[in-house]
Amino acid sequence: MNDVKYPLQVPIEDLRWKCPEDIVNFNSTAELNPLDIVVGQPRAIDAIRMGINLQAPGYNIFVTGLSGTGRTSTVKRIVEQHIERQDLEQCNLSDLCYVNNFNDPDRPILLRFIAGEVKHFKKAIDSATAFLKDRLPKLFEEDAFQSARKLIYEKYKGIEEKVLNEFDEKLKTFGFIRGQLDAGNGAVQPEVFPKIETKPYQIEDLDALVEQKQLTEEKLDEYRKNYILLHEELGEIVKAELKLMRQMQEEVFAYDKSAANVPLNSVYDEIVKDFPSDKVKSYLEDVKLYILEHLSLFVKQPEASPDGQTKKQNADLFLMFTVNIIIDNSDSTIRPIIVETNPTYSNLFGNIDKSYDARGFWHSDFTKISAGSLLRADKGYLIVNAQDLFTDPAVWNALKRVILYDKLEIQPFDNYLQGSPTSVKPEAIRVKVKIIIIGGMTMYNLLYNYEKGFKKMFKVLAQFDSRTEYNDDLLHSYTRYISKLCFMEHLPHASKDGAAAIIEWAVESGGSQKEITLRFSDVADIIRESAYFAGKAGRHLIERADVEMSVTGRSFRNGLLDEKISKSIIDGDILIDTQGKRVGQINALTVYSTGLFSFGKPARITASISAGTKGIINIEREANMSGAIHNKGVLIISGFLNDRFGKTAPLSLTASLAFEQSYGGIDGDSASVAEIYVLLSAIAEVPISQEIAITGSINQKGDVQPIGGVNEKVTGYFEICKSRGLTGKQCVIIPRQNIKDLMLRKEIIEDIKNGLFNIYAMDKIEDATELVFGIKAGELDENGKYPKDSLFGLVVKKLNEFRKSKNPTRKKSKKTTENSEVKPLNNQTL
Repeated sequence: MNDVKYPLQVPIEDLRWKCPEDIVNFNSTAELNPLDIVVGQPRAIDAIRMGINLQAPGYNIFVTGLSGTGRTSTVKRIVEQHIERQDLEQCNLSDLCYVNNFNDPDRPILLRFIAGEVKHFKKAIDSATAFLKDRLPKLFEEDAFQSARKLIYEKYKGIEEKVLNEFDEKLKTFGFIRGQLDAGNGAVQPEVFPKIETKPYQIEDLDALVEQKQLTEEKLDEYRKNYILLHEELGEIVKAELKLMRQMQEEVFAYDKSAANVPLNSVYDEIVKDFPSDKVKSYLEDVKLYILEHLSLFVKQPEASPDGQTKKQNADLFLMFTVNIIIDNSDSTIRPIIVETNPTYSNLFGNIDKSYDARGFWHSDFTKISAGSLLRADKGYLIVNAQDLFTDPAVWNALKRVILYDKLEIQPFDNYLQGSPTSVKPEAIRVKVKIIIIGGMTMYNLLYNYEKGFKKMFKVLAQFDSRTEYNDDLLHSYTRYISKLCFMEHLPHASKDGAAAIIEWAVESGGSQKEITLRFSDVADIIRESAYFAGKAGRHLIERADVEMSVTGRSFRNGLLDEKISKSIIDGDILIDTQGKRVGQINALTVYSTGLFSFGKPARITASISAGTKGIINIEREANMSGAIHNKGVLIISGFLNDRFGKTAPLSLTASLAFEQSYGGIDGDSASVAEIYVLLSAIAEVPISQEIAITGSINQKGDVQPIGGVNEKVTGYFEICKSRGLTGKQCVIIPRQNIKDLMLRKEIIEDIKNGLFNIYAMDKIEDATELVFGIKAGELDENGKYPKDSLFGLVVKKLNEFRKSKNPTRKKSKKTTENSEVKPLNNQTL
């Protein structure tokens, strides 16, 4: 465009992009096949596909991009497409359960089964327990069982009677008999008693018989000697009886176990046949051993109390034989895809519940272990939002351990906090999960640069773009997306013109005529709101008018601040001139954002000039009300002035710049062109037309650079001019590069067509001086001077006057020059 004369009046056809008719060659979107693919994100899709296909360690995926671009739904869809092509047998899914560890109940045992087997295993175990609870008591009541037991009792009873009879005969020869003494508390102890004239006496009572002359001293001594020997022998017999009783009990217990072994082996051996793993076999051996050692648990069951409490307690005794299923994949047909929307510690890693026991203490066991989403995603994919993930500080550290070691240890969160910890420590579980975190680029950069090990754990970055250059295929996909949403949500479909309007809005939201937004959540909202207005108007299809009403309605609902600022300008509370001329004053354009809504408004910039050496004073910066980008822009202005006017002699001036009536801070460099113009106006004392508003950034060489929010800025100034009355001379000057970004409203385009408003474009700072000031900028002649009647010529003249006023008696000597206090403007620190 080097042959274009500037400022360029932007052609009408460049003010807004229109959707080509061949894109919407249908009567309504109901005729189209709904969109079933992800569009506009080839880079992200390629990264995700690589991440889910590579099973090497560390190839987890971090997804970045703006919300509303379909990150979660796209990731889930790509993963679903990937696993749909896999055979379920290749997935190697497992069922998991915990069972009691009879050797150490605080260390529950993990059992792993092929998907679909665990519920059958639990059913078999529960059936076995129920069978034994019924069969063992009956077995112990059978006549054959009782007869065999009776024989054992009789055998030992016979041995005992023989020993006692022999001892009794021996006692007779010594004049003693066997009896018992009351030991207190209802207990008795065996004893031997001297028998005198058919009456037994305790050995200590014989002294009284001697005193009564019924027994001689010699006979008493004999009784005493024999008592000692016989009493000791009785003690040995009692010991032998106790040993014999133990032998009898052991034999009875051995017989009981032998008898119980038959039903135990019959029921548990069948389970081993159905689930022939070494770990299951070992567990069932422990079960059998425990039952055999605690047969009374099955045989002597207390009767239920009227309130059922005893029955409940009895049932609780058998919980040790149950199976706690934590993962059941019996209904799974594909690898699991878990989207965890609330990634708390317990939800991710599982939990162990606790309850109070009868003593008032915390109690827990293997039946209270539950799985989290991480375990449910084993052999599959876990999708989680980064912002939610880092809400709980304990979660990230625990997740890192799982990723690094492929091992999950289920523990309650209070164990992590050391608050009322449980002693239960379940066996660790080997897991293999592909972690997909969805977050922002800022979060990714923080983790990548400062989190140890993050680079090794998340080797795949998938970046979702919020907008992209479109082509016909993408635009066709947009029409199919409209069709998909209308079918899914039972909305009225869009007509040809309505679909075109939706696409044009999407291009406008993309910020350029060459790009379209990929924030499909916003597009969906526009479709829904347009459908609302269509239904309100009684139409069966969404028309262009409905789309325009939805856009207008959105602006109205969110435009309270916009309206208040506009009113303040129109009422004169905020000073903005849209007619006349004035020195050192210009209309710049700013953009406000409320988060949901952005709008533009003019802002007055003024400049004040005097002789001095302070350079440009940025009043916003001095008041701590400007951001770094705006401060940089002012420094670039200093560089421009030095480039144009400071090559032969240092600049000597003091200038102040201010955004008038700005109280909330300001940032950005899109007012750089306006700031240069207002400085030049103040220096040259040439007035600026107040009918003009200017936006644009600039570099030190005077090249005008594109800015953001061009549509909001043009609209904001147009609305103020419209409310005061359009004169036909009011206009906005924008960078030429921003022409491709124009997507103006129909009302603005109509007034431009009618010559009531204008938009101009520029490439360099010199392009628009004639429009702004009424005079040309001026070019250097062969002597390196600007024409005296040009803008730059007038600026140089004024700067020379400032320089002379600073040093009115300066001598042209080397010493004077070297000692001059004049400071170049570009060395001034602002």
